[in-house]
Amino acid sequence: MLELNLRTIDTADEIAAPILKGFKEQYGMVPNFFAALGIDGGALSGYLDFVNSIEAHGQLNERQRELISLAVANYNGCHYCVSGHTFSAKRAGLSLEECAQAQLGQATDPYEQALLNLVEQLLEKQGHLEEQDKRDACDAGMTEQLVIQVAAWTALNTFSNWVNNIVQTKIDFPKVPLAQR
Repeated sequence: MLELNLRTIDTADEIAAPILKGFKEQYGMVPNFFAALGIDGGALSGYLDFVNSIEAHGQLNERQRELISLAVANYNGCHYCVSGHTFSAKRAGLSLEECAQAQLGQATDPYEQALLNLVEQLLEKQGHLEEQDKRDACDAGMTEQLVIQVAAWTALNTFSNWVNNIVQTKIDFPKVPLAQR
């Protein structure tokens, strides 16, 4: 049977080892997700480059990224990511209620709801948006660039969800249950 074991600084490849060492130095530990993604250093490095690029150059703020991350994680059934993103969303100023609602694709702010609606359409239609979906995004004030950034953040989170679901990564944050739709 194929075993997908978390990597440590000592067992990671030459690409992942220094990255994991950086997490250890920064946080005092290596979060289990990064130890799981460290199974392949190229995937870990590419993931972090993608995250950093969107965060540095994108229009989505931290709050919006966390709302999207929670909706995607719940959609994909990733208990690890729902727990981790609830932790980081709270640090970004979201309440527990807002986090729980985001898991269900719901927000009280109309623009945030439009973002979550777009995310849901992207996930359900595997990116095959209909003209009405694009019109709805435009009517909510989203630009073409932002639609692509939402798609990128959705895909990036789907990838991290899949890694955690494949590896069955042990949750190293306070556990938050998946929301039932």
